[in-house]
Amino acid sequence: MLSLAANLALLCSGLGIAVVIYRQSQSLAQRNLHYMFALSALSLALAALGRLTLTSTGQDPQTLRLLLDNLAFFAGLPMIASVAIAHGWQRQWSRAAWGRWLLGLFALFELGRRSDIGLFYAQALALLTCLALLAGVIKGYSGKIRLYALTGTVSLATGLLLFGPAPLIGGYQQDALYRFALAAFVVLCGYSFRRSTQPA
Repeated sequence: MLSLAANLALLCSGLGIAVVIYRQSQSLAQRNLHYMFALSALSLALAALGRLTLTSTGQDPQTLRLLLDNLAFFAGLPMIASVAIAHGWQRQWSRAAWGRWLLGLFALFELGRRSDIGLFYAQALALLTCLALLAGVIKGYSGKIRLYALTGTVSLATGLLLFGPAPLIGGYQQDALYRFALAAFVVLCGYSFRRSTQPA
């Protein structure tokens, strides 16, 4: 029951933030940042949807569920941190640049998997994602919005480094708590990003 609630929370929060930010981006100059945040939030929602619907024990459903989980962990979360960095330092990257960075993340994942350093890569990526997000939040936000974004960053760090699939501290791994942390993170950071980029 706890796992069901966690996945429903992540599905609703990821999908809701993706829709809100995507719709807002239509009237803003920072369109690529909004598209990438929305796409990354959608990857989190798809991972939750996979957990909710791909429940059979066959090899194909399990493979697809793992694929969606990996997409969220190894691409979606680092992309949100990259958006925070770009937003914080006022950088406008082209769609081609974002596409190359996404392909680079896929290539790094495959390289780590084939080199038998998958766990080390996952832990390093989780730590770097949290640090990059923190740097982007401190640089790009101020006031109450920064407080919301920092709370979201702490939620992500707790989920990734304690409860996630590759925690830095063993003994606390819990999938439901990990997904609740992701749901809180995407709502708080998505709301902060949306508020900070609203036209005056």
